[in-house]
Amino acid sequence: MFPAVGVSHLLAVVFLCFLHSSLCVSAKKKVLADLTSNKLTRENDGSFGLWSFHGTAAESHADQTVFTYNADLLSSDGSRHVSIASTLYPWMGLTSDLDPLFQEYLFLQARAAGIDGFLLEWGHMNHSSNTALRQLLRIAKKYGAFTLAINWCDHWLTTELKNKTSGEVVDAFHRNLQYLIDTVFILGPEVVLYHGNHPVIFIFGGGLTSEQFKDLLAKPLRLPPDMTTPIWIGSYLNFASGPALWGEWGGLLNGTFGWAPFIEKPTPANMSEWDYYGTLEDAVQYQRNLSKFGNDCVATGSCVLWCGSASPGFDNRGCAGWGRSLRYLPRRDLQTHRRSTYNAQWEFYIGLASSPDVIIIPTMNDFPEATVILPTGPAMDALHSTAWLSAKWKNISADTTGVSLPASWFSLYRQAIFYQRTPHLNVSHIISALNQTASLINNTLYAEASSSLHIIRKDLQKLASRLKVTNLTFDLPSEGLYPTVKPTTQNGSYVVSKTDGLFLAVEETKAAMLRAANFKGLLRFEYRLQKETFSHLKVYSSTSRQNKPPRKELLVSRYSESGREKEVFVKHGDFAEVCDIMVTSSGAWESAVVALLKVNQAWDHTAEHSSDLYFVADESFLLRNISLEFQVFSVDPS
Repeated sequence: MFPAVGVSHLLAVVFLCFLHSSLCVSAKKKVLADLTSNKLTRENDGSFGLWSFHGTAAESHADQTVFTYNADLLSSDGSRHVSIASTLYPWMGLTSDLDPLFQEYLFLQARAAGIDGFLLEWGHMNHSSNTALRQLLRIAKKYGAFTLAINWCDHWLTTELKNKTSGEVVDAFHRNLQYLIDTVFILGPEVVLYHGNHPVIFIFGGGLTSEQFKDLLAKPLRLPPDMTTPIWIGSYLNFASGPALWGEWGGLLNGTFGWAPFIEKPTPANMSEWDYYGTLEDAVQYQRNLSKFGNDCVATGSCVLWCGSASPGFDNRGCAGWGRSLRYLPRRDLQTHRRSTYNAQWEFYIGLASSPDVIIIPTMNDFPEATVILPTGPAMDALHSTAWLSAKWKNISADTTGVSLPASWFSLYRQAIFYQRTPHLNVSHIISALNQTASLINNTLYAEASSSLHIIRKDLQKLASRLKVTNLTFDLPSEGLYPTVKPTTQNGSYVVSKTDGLFLAVEETKAAMLRAANFKGLLRFEYRLQKETFSHLKVYSSTSRQNKPPRKELLVSRYSESGREKEVFVKHGDFAEVCDIMVTSSGAWESAVVALLKVNQAWDHTAEHSSDLYFVADESFLLRNISLEFQVFSVDPS
């Protein structure tokens, strides 16, 4: 039995936890995976976002410093994107970070991998990351027992305000901070990361100066009665990795957090793709340095909280080093290729005598820097490691049986949505079953979820067997595909330039078939840039989704000055844009295969000059061998 004093103390702690659950939340070990929101898709957003990218690593001395990625380009059979801004390929294909279904998959995948929450890279209330935030908050509240935290990428907002005075910059940050209080942190520690009754804000750095940040902290905030002022946790790299940095920022921040190991070791001659590299041992040493600083900082009272990190690797050629240098951290040790760099960092924290309360995984989904734990193959190694090692770090039992289920769920859900577009094909029962399966995964009922997915897969196969597939091909010129304006030609090829477009229409009988039916389509053509320069070649279509007014997204605040609901506007991309191909050289003929989407292309002859598709460019291109291919799906009456 407990001694009397021990029992009373225990009851007091329990009572305090009952009254103030946030006091106990911070004591529980948490794993947070960093989440980005900059990769989009034509289907969901009208753009590929950062899946496409053109940039120069201006500070690099590597062999290649200019990178051009065109996510619109597909393999010959249309099954795979052949030019994406990442050295890793997503096993589930290209996805949109702003797609609510994909975000729901991310929640389920995180849950199955032992991750307790997301650390969302956030810019400001008018940034696309805020759209992601609002959607993620709804999903978090739907599933429960999941934490969201803000990683304030302050340089995004300072870039927007580059022509403003220092006072105007501080005022803008203060408005955004109050916005976070009113609409995010008001939801409390059941949804958002708290330390005691303090909201926790991570700040990445590179934006605000220390003087501006000091002025921001001095400005008053409207806080509800049960909330005290936020605590600020700065990235180790930008705020604490050297005595001078911490000397400047230490009095303003309340702690630090780790990130992907930043190592400045020049590459040898046989690694000329990068400027700097690190090894598995370097990654562990980075965590050792971080943990020493964090423990000392807490011990001396200079910090309230510090967070460790575990990152699976790094290769920033996908984003051209953001204009700086090119860096590489292998996902396995360079000698034997057996030991996992990611696992080694986890094992360091598992063996650490004084462990942090939070470990951050940078990242869940940042493909351009190749730091992802999302699957790049069927093995899902990083996700299995996360489930196993995070449980070991928390000293709880591990269950890895559900790790592969969310990806299967997401894949089947996307198939069901595609079939849903086929007239006279009812998939409502499958959608309902998928929603029920998501609840099973969320509640860790993995055996039941696996059985449900098996049944759903068989039901989708039955639906597919009912479909009749008609193949259509239209070559230019032909009765099926023809110019609506006399084209400019040169040596048998079509000319597209600043002054010359190519406007094409599909014959009405065939166009009516496309309007009425579900389809998968490909546009094929060959192109050649006639001038040695950088240029865009774009294709547009008629579309019912083009130039929609901004969609209103209602934000409800539980605590605001007016007590009224708030609105923000979310702007769609240009769904009329079929592709945007960036070209950096001339002389050679190149082949292009791009997707034609049922949800985007209207085939109603309402694009420019009564066309269905048209090509435009900012420099002179030659085009040839243009064709359209379709698989048209309809329900087989038999």
